Amino acid sequence: MATDTGAVRAQAHGKETARRLRTVAALCAACALGLPAAAAWAAPVAAAPATSGTRAEVKPVYGVNTVKLGKLSLRIVKGMIGNGTASSFDTFTLYLVPAAPGEAWMQVTAPGQKGLGYNFRNYESGDANMQSIGFYVEANHLYAVQATKVGAAADANGSRKTPFDFEVSRFNEDEDIPMFHSERKLRSKGQYVDASEAVAREFFNR
Repeated sequence: MATDTGAVRAQAHGKETARRLRTVAALCAACALGLPAAAAWAAPVAAAPATSGTRAEVKPVYGVNTVKLGKLSLRIVKGMIGNGTASSFDTFTLYLVPAAPGEAWMQVTAPGQKGLGYNFRNYESGDANMQSIGFYVEANHLYAVQATKVGAAADANGSRKTPFDFEVSRFNEDEDIPMFHSERKLRSKGQYVDASEAVAREFFNR
């Protein structure tokens, strides 16, 4: 029995050593490319769909997330702004990564209420998720969809089901002036409490 236990421990130790070696290799690769160490920890979130017309949802986690579009490589940095209330919210800032180390990371701008915006963001209230952002790749193009709660109930009582307005923006794939352009606006077919549910149901069928 002691021999069996020792073998199990040795096997576990071997797996842990291999995992650490892979981590070190990833960090070394990141340094060689001139990327911050954090980028080595970020596995690609989504690649372009294999079949044209297939919608592949991109689901960023907190931190640095990689999205590949052909020769273009983007980073979605998901963070949170805390304000000590239930209205703390997530932000999504995008960068186009240069091909050569040491060159500028170009921030990808987004449509704003007045001119350009510098990131996408959610809105929260004590009752509901009032605005939510989703990302997807379709036909090798990156899209962002913003769902915003509308109607009198959105202001008076966020916990009620209401329609949502969607704005779909497409990344222009311009390496010099990278930005999202608003492509279309539409009203939700159903009514929901939370914006995140509206995006999930009407864009990703989940």
